Amino acid sequence: MGYSDVAFGLILLGLSAYLLFGGADFGAGLWHLVSRRRSDQEVIEHAMGPVWEANHVWLIFVMVMTWTAFPPVFAQIMAAHWVPLSLAALGIVARGSTFVFSKAVPDQGWYAWIFGVSSVLTPYCFGAVATTVATGGSTWLSLEGVYGGVLTTALCSYLAAVYLIWDARRLGDADVTLRFRGYALLSGVAVGLLALPGAVGFGVRSPLMVLSAVAGVASLVLVLRRHYLAVRATGALAVVAVLWGGAEMAGLDLDAAAAHDAVLQVVFAALGVGGLILVPSMVWLYVLFQRSEAVPQERVPAGPLPTGGQVP
Repeated sequence: MGYSDVAFGLILLGLSAYLLFGGADFGAGLWHLVSRRRSDQEVIEHAMGPVWEANHVWLIFVMVMTWTAFPPVFAQIMAAHWVPLSLAALGIVARGSTFVFSKAVPDQGWYAWIFGVSSVLTPYCFGAVATTVATGGSTWLSLEGVYGGVLTTALCSYLAAVYLIWDARRLGDADVTLRFRGYALLSGVAVGLLALPGAVGFGVRSPLMVLSAVAGVASLVLVLRRHYLAVRATGALAVVAVLWGGAEMAGLDLDAAAAHDAVLQVVFAALGVGGLILVPSMVWLYVLFQRSEAVPQERVPAGPLPTGGQVP
């Protein structure tokens, strides 16, 4: 295993983290848009409040790693797909702004609407670009790109529903818990109907797709049996296996595109130092939030929390 393989593995690890954490936040925004029940939206806002902006650190990591470890790949992707990537960046900015503004001006309903639409636009564009790159398609508007965008958005909505079941339960709201249980079942079936035929259509023959299918079925069973904590693990595995399968399908020539070994050595050294600070900090943030005491429903704020905020 060479330096280029290690670099690609780190990029894939960062993409996995962004999909599992940032993707779940995008999916939560979709459910915030679709569900008109205020109780559902309050659980979503409470769940996202402490961690939502922190998840973009994984996207920054992937971008920096790609342009330093594989400069030609980064340049080619940015040049060929600057339109959807610009739309994704615009969605991130609009989503973050309106999430905060809707707290300050709760009577302006269009803030919440922009928040929800941006939560759909961003994962769609990222998924369209990723699928186009993996399949060798020409444009994000091709059949492959549209399929990848829809599938990625569905994966994010499924992850969010799976995660939010437990958050709603921690808040002690049985009705919202049952609704998110239904959302998880509905989106899980939709993802299965999208992913498996797509894998066959693109000629994907990978054990990773089998793993994703098995984990997806196991997740549906766990949701039906109300094992809401365990399904977080199987649901995450089902989603991330799709990403790994796509990376395997791309068949990139890593050695030809990689930077010089001397550059990669410096990159790895910098990552080692930064990781000593970043990884424990992110883990501790998630642990603290998940250990927080259940908040009675009447104390959940009427609007989104400010960045990094905590429920009083």
